[in-house]
Amino acid sequence: MAVETSRTGAPGAGEPEAGSPEQAHRSAGELEERVAERTAALEAALRVRDEFLSVASHELRAPLTSLRLYVDGLVRSAQVGALTPDDVPRRLGRVQDQCRRLDRLIATLLDVSQLSTQRPVLDLEEVDLGALVRGTVERMEEDVRRAGCALYVRAPPGVVGAWDRTRVEQVFTNLLTNALRHAAGTPIEVVLTTEGGFALLWVRDGGPGIREEDQARLFQRFTRLDSRRPGFGLGLWISRQLVELHGGHVSVESTPGKGACFSVRLPLPAPPSDGP
Repeated sequence: MAVETSRTGAPGAGEPEAGSPEQAHRSAGELEERVAERTAALEAALRVRDEFLSVASHELRAPLTSLRLYVDGLVRSAQVGALTPDDVPRRLGRVQDQCRRLDRLIATLLDVSQLSTQRPVLDLEEVDLGALVRGTVERMEEDVRRAGCALYVRAPPGVVGAWDRTRVEQVFTNLLTNALRHAAGTPIEVVLTTEGGFALLWVRDGGPGIREEDQARLFQRFTRLDSRRPGFGLGLWISRQLVELHGGHVSVESTPGKGACFSVRLPLPAPPSDGP
């Protein structure tokens, strides 16, 4: 009886045999390359972590220091009888401002932790985006006044969708805060409209603008184009993550010297079918 035999795993022409010095050398080279890549990635991650911890400690220390000074001043004034009834609201207002700043910073850190480790669950409800925008602007009137900006808002009612109210408000707050911070003293325009099945919300400022090479990295974590300004460099990254969780998109258009325009697109409900 003839028996058919076959050879498997035999090296092809020009290939080193298993266990040969040539194959061992190639395997060692590939391993060294993978180790070098992993090492470089780890070193980059550690640099990002160290930079973030440095920025975070600085940003958290500033309002804590101010808060302590304000409270110490209140205590000393009360102890010597120099605290008048007219002084109390003003001084407590400063304490309140620093408490709010701390709250925003801590909320940012919690958002980063959650968005980096898991997919947040959205609490969807029917939201009138125009009413949300107008309410947020009213809440931020003092911030607008301090920035010296003329704010123009066109946010008609009736742009309604199924969104997470808190998260969408957070996105708009981040964009408006970003404009007030980087374009202080210039006019800012907020417009809400609809376009192709999407709600379109944009915030345009008259600031210095953003170079094209910087626009691509604006929505990356820890991006701070001006290290002299406060902040973690996380607001736009968080905004992008939250908008994309809704199935939307956020983008920026800018020309140096001509301001910047940040746009958010959120999907609207499909129109009702005409069928029976």
